[in-house]
Amino acid sequence: METIANQRNLPENGGTGTTELPELSVVIPCYGAAKVLPELLSRLDAALNALQATYEILLIDDCAPDGLALAMQRELPRYPRLRYIELMFNTGQFRALMCGFAHARGRYLITMDDDLQHPPEEIGKLYEHLRNAPHLDAVFGAYEIKQHSADRNLGSWLVRVVNTWIFHKPRDLVMSSFRCLRRELVLTLLANQTRYPVIGPLILSSTRRIENVTVKHDPRKYGKSNYSFAKLLGATLDNVLSFSSLPLQVISIAGVCISMLSFTLAGIYAIGHLIRGGGVPGWTSLFLIINFYAGLGLLSVGVVGEYLIRILGESRGQPLYVVRRQISGGGDPE
Repeated sequence: METIANQRNLPENGGTGTTELPELSVVIPCYGAAKVLPELLSRLDAALNALQATYEILLIDDCAPDGLALAMQRELPRYPRLRYIELMFNTGQFRALMCGFAHARGRYLITMDDDLQHPPEEIGKLYEHLRNAPHLDAVFGAYEIKQHSADRNLGSWLVRVVNTWIFHKPRDLVMSSFRCLRRELVLTLLANQTRYPVIGPLILSSTRRIENVTVKHDPRKYGKSNYSFAKLLGATLDNVLSFSSLPLQVISIAGVCISMLSFTLAGIYAIGHLIRGGGVPGWTSLFLIINFYAGLGLLSVGVVGEYLIRILGESRGQPLYVVRRQISGGGDPE
């Protein structure tokens, strides 16, 4: 049976009818993780058992064409605390995370990548820090040495600049996808009614009670990251357009400044005409000014168009994701 869900559907009793809730939920969006899956699950199971806390592992299959469903069929019987959720269509990492949040039942939620660059053995550091600090809502892993490519690091730097500028992120706070969140914060994230969820800005908009814990960051074992510089640039644009009116404000300020400059130039040319008694052709200045205004006009239309597209997307009420099926570790579909 297909389940249509979006961010407006909050989990009841943690997303299940049972009253016995796990202490920890590990939510992992998966795309291209078939090769790494056996090692990922084996290390996760060992690391979580070492914590001596009840837990569940949620793998969200975001429809990657790499045979993850077949790999899951082999692994599910070995891990009774594993829950596999297969989405109907590719939604992207952030929507897949929102799906995991809606189905997770734990008091604390761990989010991590599926490529083993986030070592499962480091989960305990995040969990223990948040559990022993009741005043905090979230703990983010800060990497000792970041094992990313140069273009990925450049894109991450751009995201950090935007988060600091627009969302007033503390400069000493490092944001990452390896984090531990308190359940109350997760419910707050799910209450945001948007079709464009970006987890970092949503967290910064919901709480400032965040700290860092230093963790390891391992090299990628298989393939390459799905986040190129272009995708990170797109994510930065999503952050700006979804949570800020800054582009419209910049265009308005630019319009005022250009108008003042035009009046100033008009006055200078008029005074020059009176003093010198004749006009200067000035065709170069006129050409540049006309082109500048035309470019500004097109930019303004483009920015307004982006906002209109997002408004239309929100008003259509389309689901964030559609769950094709769920299978628990025992192998029974839900």
